[in-house]
Amino acid sequence: MEKQFKKYFLLLLSACIGIVLLFGALNVFLDVFGLFDFRDKDKVRVYGEERFSKYLMTFNHIPKHFEGMILGPSLSANLNPQVIPDKNYYNLSLMGARMDNVLSLASNILENNGTIKEAIVCIHPYVTADTGAKGTGFMNPDTYWKAFGSVNLLRVYGLGVIRNLDLWPSKYPKNQYEVYGSNSFESLFRVEDVSGRIAKEVDNVKINEFEIGSSYRKDFKTLLTLLQKHNIKTFIYYHPVPYPIYLEHRDKMDNYWEDILSGTNVKKEKLFSYYNFNKSEFSGFSGDVSNYIDHGHLSIKGQETLIKEIMVKWNQIDH
Repeated sequence: MEKQFKKYFLLLLSACIGIVLLFGALNVFLDVFGLFDFRDKDKVRVYGEERFSKYLMTFNHIPKHFEGMILGPSLSANLNPQVIPDKNYYNLSLMGARMDNVLSLASNILENNGTIKEAIVCIHPYVTADTGAKGTGFMNPDTYWKAFGSVNLLRVYGLGVIRNLDLWPSKYPKNQYEVYGSNSFESLFRVEDVSGRIAKEVDNVKINEFEIGSSYRKDFKTLLTLLQKHNIKTFIYYHPVPYPIYLEHRDKMDNYWEDILSGTNVKKEKLFSYYNFNKSEFSGFSGDVSNYIDHGHLSIKGQETLIKEIMVKWNQIDH
């Protein structure tokens, strides 16, 4: 009986190990995150589990195949880098990202960097506000091994099937995430009355939203140090908020911009350029509700205009 049990146990153990190895090999072959360059780079995209997916792409896919990166929260997540002339950018912005998330993504990109030479960084009080949930979640080097097999990976596969077969377009549109990282969420986020939503937000803005968390201030300075160390030409911009909101909270917003830049070498380092898109000269944009889909996220028209303006301002500042 004991010999039979031992034989059965070894057989079962061997079968389990074989299944695990086979599953791992299958995941390597499918290579949904571009870790091993087994897939055409134009077929690697986010299907779901955005933070998990984009972080894994920072190990090989993005630093090897792109020359620029966009970093920020959802406010910059739908910027379409394809409108940047003669540039190959990837949009690494994340829904709900705070400065620690931005730093984690940039750190891993630069640790594995091959071709990244430029960066666009979106700044807004939300990114540095010391409120809400903290933590980098999946954004640590150990996440690499989850690409060989994990619950998160299975979720990505499941969402990939749902999106590719267009089974739930109202919640998981087929091409929501582009191969260059842009999150085309306009149809999901758009409110019916944009002007009304903006007017409501005027009274919802709280003073503590402009307070910069000490850890996030440190993360921002660390980010700048890393970009400088790796000789990354960088444009830092203050996201344009709808004009009625800016007008009501002008002093706090202007002070925030000066505060976040204080104590850094942004104004001295030639690699860095910066611009506040809440200046009066840009009020024609922020006063046009057709550039927004709610109280801050940009419409297709708005994001295309903004990224073109970013390149114009960047070139003007450089010259």
